[in-house]
Amino acid sequence: MKKYFLLLILCTGQLIGQSIPVGMTFYETYVRTTQLTGEDDAVISYCIRPVHHPYATKAKRPFAHQNPLADVTASYSKWGLLQDSTKGPWMYSDGELAGLGSQTSAIPNFPSAVSYAKGAFQAAILPLEVKMRYNTHHPYGWGDGPMVPNVGLQTYTSYGAYVKAGPIEAQLRPEKVRAQNLPFEQPPIRQTNIDMPDQFGQEPYVYQGWGQSYIKANLKGIGAGISTENLFWGPGYHNSLVLSNNAPGFLHLGVHTNKPLKTALGSIEFQAVSGLLKYSGFYPYGTATIQPWPWVTAPIERNTDYDNKRKSFTGTAAVFQPAILPGLYLGVTRGVMTEADSLTIGSLAEIFRPILKAASGEDGGGRNQIMSAFFRYVFPESHAEIYMEYGREDAAWDLEDLLSDITHTKAYMLGFRKLTPLAKKGTYLLLDYEMTEIAQGLSSLSRAYNYSWYTHGLNGGWTNQGQVLGAGIGPGGSIQMGGLTWMGQNDQQLGVRLERYEHNKETYYYRLPYIQYVGSNGSPIWPDISKRWVDVSGTLTYQQRLYGFIVQANLQLIQTWNFNWQFDFEQPGNAFRQPGQNSMNPQFYLNAIYRF
Repeated sequence: MKKYFLLLILCTGQLIGQSIPVGMTFYETYVRTTQLTGEDDAVISYCIRPVHHPYATKAKRPFAHQNPLADVTASYSKWGLLQDSTKGPWMYSDGELAGLGSQTSAIPNFPSAVSYAKGAFQAAILPLEVKMRYNTHHPYGWGDGPMVPNVGLQTYTSYGAYVKAGPIEAQLRPEKVRAQNLPFEQPPIRQTNIDMPDQFGQEPYVYQGWGQSYIKANLKGIGAGISTENLFWGPGYHNSLVLSNNAPGFLHLGVHTNKPLKTALGSIEFQAVSGLLKYSGFYPYGTATIQPWPWVTAPIERNTDYDNKRKSFTGTAAVFQPAILPGLYLGVTRGVMTEADSLTIGSLAEIFRPILKAASGEDGGGRNQIMSAFFRYVFPESHAEIYMEYGREDAAWDLEDLLSDITHTKAYMLGFRKLTPLAKKGTYLLLDYEMTEIAQGLSSLSRAYNYSWYTHGLNGGWTNQGQVLGAGIGPGGSIQMGGLTWMGQNDQQLGVRLERYEHNKETYYYRLPYIQYVGSNGSPIWPDISKRWVDVSGTLTYQQRLYGFIVQANLQLIQTWNFNWQFDFEQPGNAFRQPGQNSMNPQFYLNAIYRF
């Protein structure tokens, strides 16, 4: 079984091929880690995903010490996968047929075991991927595409096929989600100006969509077409400020580079898209507030008013890799969302409008933009990388406003990864850390009261089908996460991770001080504003290749303090440290990939 996997994951070639779907973490991490080991010359930034150009690497047998191919030729000839012992239509090198012994083996086009290529034609059956997550007390988790906040068992299934004929290529990879959607205690306060329900109804939840599908035409390193793929812009592993895989992918037109475009100064990658977003169909969003004081919101229930309504999104991302600084990637993103329910010339041109409000002549009014700048720096000699993204949600009025209040509506994400080779060849110790801060400071609290990241000036906010398009921690969120992982041969991994996640600070600051509880003597009791809703967790992670599967399993123990900002007035306390509602929320996660 090892031999089969090793050969197929090391298919060679410099051809245009299938994308590596955003969220298929095994393969994303695999190819990106080759840059840290020095086996990849770090041409690709991995800051515009999905990666449609996995051949634009000159890595020679990534993790070659783990993947000897000398003894697999006979096995594959036995099963008819090769025309002879040296070459066949299954193996490529720089666009030409090559033998197994080629020293120019590159990252695979896509990890498919059942594939065929001859001449200008390629076809493949794509792997089956199944994800399962089980939450016991309350929803926890993000960055999982169409999966939703859920208590109980939730499953995700994806599969499909790929075909390419000349410059035209297509991928069909639908997704299906089933969630038990068991009841749990709802929060007494909600952020009402964003379509981000805590629970998607009261019944078992089922979702089915086109998923990671597309059809496009390619010409000289540029691809253009229509897609429903998830998009991930920026250098982060877990979060991105503008676009990530936290929500389902949306239907969009797009143009992108299939591989970095070389210039005299360096290489360039870019993507530009325009598409339509949907509402969740559940409260709360818009003006779903029952009463403004003390901010009691409508219950989670179906709302058919928005079933046929859409929002438009237009955005672009670009990355520059300076030729004089190998391993450094500099990038920018800009996304503009409007309440237009169809794509028009106006919606397509939104990305070309002036950035500053004084120049564009508008402030809010059913339109919002988010911008970010980022960098990623890879150090192959040190087997490490550092990265950061800094963004702004509310556009400045003019240059003076921008420079005098530069932290207004800021958010940032930063992280690093460090590989340490161990004594046994082919084994490493990985240390990684990433933090994301969406919560705002005093300037934003005073200037944009009741608005926060992903909620400003737009009904339903920066969402698609009820989930935030950017960082999954949501408005006002803050998270720090780090891990230590042993990486062995045969893709085996064992690690531990720690996380601290503070929930929506803006909702907390804006609304909690106005909520009153009635004491036993009939007098009002004010909650303790020092008690924040925080989840602190420890996770055991395991990865193994097993009987044709790649299996990833996580056991996460989540300690929650002050769940839903709720207090326990039956316990003795004082005005400053009022006892909160605390809980333990064990979570189990399983991801299995099967290559037919």
